Amino acid sequence: MTQRFILDENVVILALKQENAQGEPDPICRDLFTQIIDICHTIVVDPNLWNKYQQQLSSRSRGVGQEIFQVLPLLATAARFIPGKVEFRANAEPFPEESNIPQGSQDDVEAVRLAVETGATLVTTDESLRQDLNACGVQEKYHLRLLSPSEALDEL
Repeated sequence: MTQRFILDENVVILALKQENAQGEPDPICRDLFTQIIDICHTIVVDPNLWNKYQQQLSSRSRGVGQEIFQVLPLLATAARFIPGKVEFRANAEPFPEESNIPQGSQDDVEAVRLAVETGATLVTTDESLRQDLNACGVQEKYHLRLLSPSEALDEL
């Protein structure tokens, strides 16, 4: 069964850096990224998320193993040559309960909108986002699946 994943920008940054959220060497995000593409699964992005990827990666990519693992070119190549690997969508529409998301997690509202609109699994390293979406009821109301990179990798 094909699964659809939204990778928040921190997962993509950690894939490039081959680190975990604590800054320790760790290939989990990179492995997740490449296995989603290698296996019959899909990465869902919209212009907002794509722009976040570009902004974050352009400011971090110098000298971070970019010759080994280039995130955006890999996504673009997968989208172009492997049908169904990358699903580009229009920007997701706001949903009524997004104002209930606590202020500390509002910077991730575009990824949450995309998850609400598509039903794709949101993969994030942001534990406070996961807790906030649960606490404000958005996760339950929209049946959102929120996974850490290691949890997502375990599902593949």
